[in-house]
Amino acid sequence: MAFRRPQGTRRAVAGESKRSGIRPRRFPFLLYQRLARMYRGPAWWIALLALGLYYLPLIAEVDYPWPPEQDALLLILAGAALGVWLVPEIGSRLSGVEPRPEALIFRAPFFALRVSYRRIRATRPTRFSEIFPRLPFRHRRWVEPFYDHTVLVIETAGYPIPTRWIRWLLGPYLCLPEGTGFVCLVSDWMALSRTIDHYREQHR
Repeated sequence: MAFRRPQGTRRAVAGESKRSGIRPRRFPFLLYQRLARMYRGPAWWIALLALGLYYLPLIAEVDYPWPPEQDALLLILAGAALGVWLVPEIGSRLSGVEPRPEALIFRAPFFALRVSYRRIRATRPTRFSEIFPRLPFRHRRWVEPFYDHTVLVIETAGYPIPTRWIRWLLGPYLCLPEGTGFVCLVSDWMALSRTIDHYREQHR
């Protein structure tokens, strides 16, 4: 017969969390924030330039090397540039790791991965460079600022879904390259570790 956790257990976990001062909170992924900052400047400059070229004929005589009916393409260019920036900007605000009383949740803009606390074997801090000693050339500008940062490694007994899906939906640097677990690059890894340990204790 399968053992069922009593319904009062969730309330007890929540009550214990309130007494200890531990509350559910989201820890944003620093790599998402970095990506949004990288796109912000170029996207705004391209959008402003395109809008400037579109409205310039209203205040001065300009002879563009394309027919006037194609000026609308400048508006499309401005919108596309802002869209390229908005995707990582919104992603940086919605994504992160969120320890909750019932499970550990990894969030992306359109996806949430739930990991049971019973699946977690251990947590440990280490340096990002020790886990990913070599970076692809195309990722260096994005990732190198965090190369010596401390990350929290969450070792688990397997993954809830295939690893390739996690990397595709949540990014290439979330899963351990060797072994099974997650790499959390957040601003306050110590608070994240304390929160996870607290909820793990409640689920034992």
